[in-house]
Order: sequence, then structure tokens, then C-alpha cells
Amino acid sequence: MPRRMEKQMKKNIAAAALAVVMAGGIVVGMATTSTATANRPCTAATSFGSGQFKRVVPTANGSTDCYLVNGNSGNGVRALQRALVYCEGYSVGSSGIDGSFGNATKSAVLAFQRSFGLTPDGQYGNQTRNWLKFLDRASNPTGYFYCNRV
Repeated sequence: MPRRMEKQMKKNIAAAALAVVMAGGIVVGMATTSTATANRPCTAATSFGSGQFKRVVPTANGSTDCYLVNGNSGNGVRALQRALVYCEGYSVGSSGIDGSFGNATKSAVLAFQRSFGLTPDGQYGNQTRNWLKFLDRASNPTGYFYCNRV
């Protein structure tokens, strides 16, 4: 085989090997994506369900397929914080339920995710939503809250 062809073949093999390594990195990266896989931020909260099983959950345009991350704020964050505090027993910081997703809320989400064996990324998304219990809009007459999963 001429030297020039041998050299070109080695380059082609090296390029193919690099492509395989890079593709493997992409696959690995995809396997470790966050639990916040929903497609838009939760901007509001809405009642979901009926009767004593009605939960107030974070939503985006009426859909519970949404995410919350550090820096978000609003009623969606308040619904998440209420669920973490009243239904799951976590602290969301000294400011309490303030509608601001800060470091304390992120820490509470991380702790919750670890307790259920979820990927601990501190973000609220579909996987975290499926394991979290949410607070009913109102307490019952005895003052107890209803907390249920979606």
C-alpha cells in the first residue's frame, strides 16, 4: 500500500474514533440530564384533582408539565414551597413561603430528591413533581392539611 494511502487511512480511523468518543460523551450527557425535563417554567399554581384530593400544583398555562429552578419566582414557586414545607417537612429558609426560588428552596428540593432516589439537581421538573405531595387548597375543619401526590 502506498505511504500516502496509509497516512490517509490512519487519519480516517482517527477521525472515526474521535466521532465515536464524542458521540459517547453526548449519550452520557443525555443520561445525566436534570430532572427538570419539562419544557417551560411554572408561572402559576392551579388546583388539580377534586374533593379532598384536590392539590395546588405549579403550572404553566394550566399544564403541570413545567419546571422551576433557582432564580424563578411567583405562584408556581409558592405552590412548590408549600408542598415542601407542609407536606414533606422541609424548610425553605428563614423567609418562609415567599415565592422566591433561592438557595434554601433549592436545598429543600435536593434533600427531597435524595430521599426518593431521584437525580439530585435541585430543580423542580416532572420527575420531582411525580414524587412530591401537594397541599390541598384549604385545610379541613379540624385544621389538618390534605397532602397527596398528583
